[in-house]
Amino acid sequence: MLRVSLLVEPGVEPPASSARDRELLAQAAADGVGFLRVYTLVAETLVLGRYHRRPPPSAVPLARRLAGGRAAPGGPGFVGVSLVLPHRAALVANDPLALAPEQVMNRCVRGILAGLEAVGVPALYPGRETITAGGRLLGLLAFDVDAHGACLFEAVLALGSDLAALPPLLDRADPGGVVAAALVLPEQATSVARTLGRTPALEEVAAWLARGYAARFDVRVTPGPPLSAPAPDAAWIDWRRPRPDLDRHARTPIMVGTLEAHAALAPDGRLAAVELAGDLIADSPGVARLETELVGVGAAAADVQRVVEAVFAGPVHFALGVGALRTITDTILRAVA
Repeated sequence: MLRVSLLVEPGVEPPASSARDRELLAQAAADGVGFLRVYTLVAETLVLGRYHRRPPPSAVPLARRLAGGRAAPGGPGFVGVSLVLPHRAALVANDPLALAPEQVMNRCVRGILAGLEAVGVPALYPGRETITAGGRLLGLLAFDVDAHGACLFEAVLALGSDLAALPPLLDRADPGGVVAAALVLPEQATSVARTLGRTPALEEVAAWLARGYAARFDVRVTPGPPLSAPAPDAAWIDWRRPRPDLDRHARTPIMVGTLEAHAALAPDGRLAAVELAGDLIADSPGVARLETELVGVGAAAADVQRVVEAVFAGPVHFALGVGALRTITDTILRAVA
C-alpha cells in the first residue's frame, strides 16, 4: 500500500511553491512515498507551465509550475493540487512502466474526481488535460517525470473564481503576447463555488481530495508532518526567459494548446540551438535531451525527425498532445526556414 502524506498550504508565495514540489519529488524518489499537496497562492498570479517563455515584468506576479501544460490564473480563487509519486504508475502498480504516458493523467485525476463527486460537484475528465463540470471548464492538468523517475501530477481547480479569469489576467501580465492562450469565455467556465452555492475552505477541499484518492486507489492518506519553509526558487520563474540568440521561431496549434520552437542556425546552416516552448506536456529529461541532441544537426526533415524519434519513440520519454511526433519536427523546421 502506498503511503501518501497530505499537506495543506494556504497563501504560498510562488517561488516557495515550486521549491516545495522539488523538495517533495526528491523525497518521493528516495523514500518510495507519495504526497498530496493542496494549496493556494498568496495573491492573484499568472501561473506559467514549465515550458512557457517568461513575459516581461509587470505588476502581476508570476509563478511557474514544474510540469508543462497551459497557463492558468492562480491566487485565492483557485486551488493548486500537487500529487507527488515515486514513479508514474505508483497509484496502480510497482512497475513504473505499467502505465503508458498517455494513461497517467487519466489515473491520477481519478482521486480529484471522486472527491468532488462525493460532495455534489459533477466533475468529469473528458480527456487531454482538462476537468469539466456540467460541460464547463473547471480545472487544468499536467504532469512531469523527473530524472530520478519521480512523478508530479499537477492540477489547478477553480474554487471561488473560474478559468475565464485568464484572458484579462494575461492582458495585464503579458500585453505583448509572449504566452499564447486560448480564449475562455465566462459561459465556458465554472467553479466549485458556483456548483455548490458556497465557497469551501481550503482544508475542506483537501479533505475531499484525500478521501477521493483513498476511495479510488490502494493508498493510505494521512496528515503530513509540519514542514519548514523551503528556500524560495526565484530564478525558476526566469527559466524560459526569451533569448535574443534564438531569433527564429514558429508556433503550431496542438491538442493541448500551442507548441513553439525557438531556434538559431550556425553559419554552416546546422542547428545551433533549439528551445521548445508553449503548452507542451512532456517529461523534462526528454525535452532537455532533445534540445541537447539537436545542436549540430542539419536543418533537414530526415535529420531532425531521426533525433525526435530517438528521444520520444520509446516507453520512457513522452510528448503528449502533439499528435504525430512529426509535429515537433515540422515546427522546428518552420522556425528555421
